[in-house]
Amino acid sequence: MHFILFFIVLFAFSASAQPFDNSRYVEIDGISIHYRYWEIPANEAEGHVLLIHGFGGSSFSWEEVADSLHHLNYEVVAADMPPFGYSDKYHTINQSRTAHARRVHSLLEQEYPGRKWHLAGHSMGGTIAQAYALMYPDELRSVTFVAPVLFSSVEPDDSDNSSLLRFSFLPFIAGELAEEWFIRHSRVESLLESAYGKTPTEEQVEAYLRPLLLPGTARAILSAPAYNREKDSLDAADLQVPAIAIWGENDTWVSHHSQKENLERMPGVKLKLLPDVGHNPMETHFKEFMRAWLPFLEAF
Repeated sequence: MHFILFFIVLFAFSASAQPFDNSRYVEIDGISIHYRYWEIPANEAEGHVLLIHGFGGSSFSWEEVADSLHHLNYEVVAADMPPFGYSDKYHTINQSRTAHARRVHSLLEQEYPGRKWHLAGHSMGGTIAQAYALMYPDELRSVTFVAPVLFSSVEPDDSDNSSLLRFSFLPFIAGELAEEWFIRHSRVESLLESAYGKTPTEEQVEAYLRPLLLPGTARAILSAPAYNREKDSLDAADLQVPAIAIWGENDTWVSHHSQKENLERMPGVKLKLLPDVGHNPMETHFKEFMRAWLPFLEAF
């Protein structure tokens, strides 16, 4: 069954030439990055928004938000962080938050120079957005954390304690098993139901499942600890960019209580709680999410 699904995904991907009508690719330091672009001429845009998804997600996680912002005359970029979505699946990629932030910075500098961005990150994407805001504050108008995994500080990691893992067949074998047994329709559906706090649609399940089934994804995820190296020294207390954190009160994956100390370390961050909402508010409660977020964006 796994192999049938794989060839269906591969055929569909090849036949369409690209995953979405607005898909684009850029190479950053030898790594292929897939992103989606909702175009508005830069001199006519109300603002410029960059969206970063969470663990296991992709640009699809932000699709409805991006469409809405585009209708409001915002230029929007939603990037797939490798190895997720349709970006590079090579297992040796450094997936640390500072490495991802540097890639995002290179993407924007290379493809869309001269703009100041509103940056938003969900869950894992929240920690990348936090790193970016600390590393490149002058390039942002605001930063938005959506159910984020935050940090208090980050230090560069030059150690080689994981060198044995790099020469181990374990990530390869585990990756093969994960692709065969773990990354399945029923498993993705169950995980989405837990994150959403309600039953996902078939379209949502398939949109998450398709890129996860692409060869190499599971191995790259499992190999991450062997290759992750933080590149910069960061302190959350140094945040200078206007910021808001939006959380679902019923989030059982990353509750706002679990991030209380990290939030308090960043002065001036506004906290907005959405009642009866889970971990993915921008997908499950789009209207409530936009009502909470738009006034913050429009203030700039």
